[in-house]
Amino acid sequence: MKRALVLIGLLLLAAVAAAVARGLQFRDAAKPGVHVLGIDVGGKSREQIVRDLRNWNRHEVTIRAGERSYHVRRGWLVAINTGATADRALGAGSELALVMADRVDVAPVLRRAGGAENVLAEVARAGSAPVSANVELHGTDVVVTRARDGRRLNKAVLLRRLSHPAGVVNAPFTSVPPAIPDSAATAAATEARRILSAPVRIDYHGAQRGALSPAQVAQAVAIERHGTAFAVTLHTEALARLVRPRLGNWIERAHNAQFVVSGGKVRIVPSRPGRDVDPAQLEQAITAAVRGNHVAQVELGPREPELTTAKARALGIREKLVSFTTDMGVSSSNRIHNVHLMADFIDGTLIRPGEDFSFNSVVGPRTSERGFLEGQMIIGSLVLPSIGGGVCQTATTLFNDAFEIGLPILARTNHNLYLSHYPLGRDATVSWGGPDFQFKNDMKHGILIKTSYTDSTLTFTFYGTSEHRRVVAHTGSQTNWTTPGMNYAIDPSAPRGSVKVVSGTGEKGFDVMVDRTVYDASGKELRRDTFKSHYIPDSPTTVYGPGKTPPGPYIVLPSSV
Repeated sequence: MKRALVLIGLLLLAAVAAAVARGLQFRDAAKPGVHVLGIDVGGKSREQIVRDLRNWNRHEVTIRAGERSYHVRRGWLVAINTGATADRALGAGSELALVMADRVDVAPVLRRAGGAENVLAEVARAGSAPVSANVELHGTDVVVTRARDGRRLNKAVLLRRLSHPAGVVNAPFTSVPPAIPDSAATAAATEARRILSAPVRIDYHGAQRGALSPAQVAQAVAIERHGTAFAVTLHTEALARLVRPRLGNWIERAHNAQFVVSGGKVRIVPSRPGRDVDPAQLEQAITAAVRGNHVAQVELGPREPELTTAKARALGIREKLVSFTTDMGVSSSNRIHNVHLMADFIDGTLIRPGEDFSFNSVVGPRTSERGFLEGQMIIGSLVLPSIGGGVCQTATTLFNDAFEIGLPILARTNHNLYLSHYPLGRDATVSWGGPDFQFKNDMKHGILIKTSYTDSTLTFTFYGTSEHRRVVAHTGSQTNWTTPGMNYAIDPSAPRGSVKVVSGTGEKGFDVMVDRTVYDASGKELRRDTFKSHYIPDSPTTVYGPGKTPPGPYIVLPSSV
């Protein structure tokens, strides 16, 4: 018995000695069984652990995302705090591990690497955006497109997976539901199909006015997204356009207020309301019809004119402001016709305070379909036939009205050639698709333009409320005189290889400036501007047909000439 106790004591002493020796061996190293990122660091010093961690960070890892794989260094995505992680490893495990090793996995101290977003963005491309359900109307067919879930990369989970030792990592994607589910599209489709299920008969106080077919009703059906659902609505104006012809016998047109000029004064003929389809009531009637017996009980309601008496009075158009007349000069009957037609388009134009006037917008394109005849236009120094010739007569007259009343001129271009029957330096040329004449009504009240003409003169008169502006104008001397020289042109419509000379008048070209200063009623200066005009000499022009090249700079004439 005594010998057995001695033996046990010796064994204990040996174990203690071994433990002390192991303790000394692992005094500055990780305890046995300690692992970091799958690396056994037991018995390794802090320096060795840091080195192992850095090597691990440089190793490549394969990230699988759908059908694509990405081979990247772990350190591109995950940055290890090697010092802090090594300290964790050195402090992990118990003293018993010195005698009986037990595996301990130490969590590394990690953060997202600085360049991780670029890699994560590339991996995220393997995902997909959710697709909302949709419903569309194709004629009378209601077509539903089913929704699809999307897939979004879970970046946080991916980074955690990369902190494990596996060499291949599957990128985690989470399901993203669509904003609009199938149920919303199905509900809207059901509503649209019910609306289009049968014709809608129109009834006006017992008078049957036919029916709107499903195809006609479909023209007014709108299916629009609202948040996470769809709204099926009826466009009221579209419905009114469909129903209005069926109620023509009962509809009364509204009459705008009219400005009547008498001498230098203006009076207003009051507006009159009409009777027309009430779009809001019609929508209610059609909605009730499609939910019931498909008979719409339609009512008419009052319709206010665009220009009521109150709106006309508010414009403050009371008296004559300015009138300007230009002489037709030598004009053909076609040119006179065109001038009269354009004047008719302009007659009665209202320019509200702050609005701009555009000649081309008001008169529109000068085409034969709109009643214009062939006149003449100036191209270079040539006077050539053109549909709508005479357009500059109206623009020049309007320019001088706006000039003399002191309105801001927004766009004005002078003629190429000086025309003596217009005030020097105060002409304006326009063309469709080219130069426009524009001015602004900067007065506190509206402006009404009225027209009068004869075969020899054209007059535009502006009416409004006088602000007692004073306009001082000065026309400078003619300068920079230029003598005629040969001009060149190619006429695509001329015979091939032809050459002809069109003589000019020989008048010299020159520059001239017109200064204008506008003062308000108190004498305060409102604006000061200068209108510059450059007139070219009326030179001869050599016109070449196709296949010939002029010896100098040239213009190309319109092929229709």
